[in-house]
Amino acid sequence: MKFLFFSLLLNLIFIFIFQKIISLSFRKKILSLSFLKNEFILTQHETADFLDIILLNLDAGKNIYQSFENATTFTINPIIKKSAKEALTRYSVGCSFMTALQKSTGKKNNPFYDEIIENIIISLKLGTSLQKNLTELSKNMRTQANLKLDEMTAQAPVKMVFPLVFFIFPVIFILLSSGSIQDLIRSLRF
Repeated sequence: MKFLFFSLLLNLIFIFIFQKIISLSFRKKILSLSFLKNEFILTQHETADFLDIILLNLDAGKNIYQSFENATTFTINPIIKKSAKEALTRYSVGCSFMTALQKSTGKKNNPFYDEIIENIIISLKLGTSLQKNLTELSKNMRTQANLKLDEMTAQAPVKMVFPLVFFIFPVIFILLSSGSIQDLIRSLRF
């Protein structure tokens, strides 16, 4: 009887711990699973959104400066916003737009922003279609982010093996073998 009570208590402790782990993961959503990879994917999606805002403004007939300014206003990512505001400040002080964009890259931790700026500068220098280049870049960024997200989704079942093996299987073993262990303990008594 004591062993059954002990196994029930152990089971409740495992359930309590596992429930805490699940509640933490729901609070953090995707970011709790693997912070760096998800932050990378989130940054890539936010940069693609920034790029899409630039494209929408270009489609509306605005020039690249006005499009860049509107995208800076409506972006969510603080790193992109800071870098873009730095470029806009340099431009308003008197620097050329291409020079202001070049000086806003390289220092920050967002390689996607640097890629956008690089494509804008190349398009302005070569005279190629800015919209086509930025549209292709946006599609590539979203495709890469979705591929990484699919890769993480495929790895999720493998990550669930740990709690299954270390939390659920021992509890099932204790519950199933508790009767035979109890009989064994009774038979060992004199």
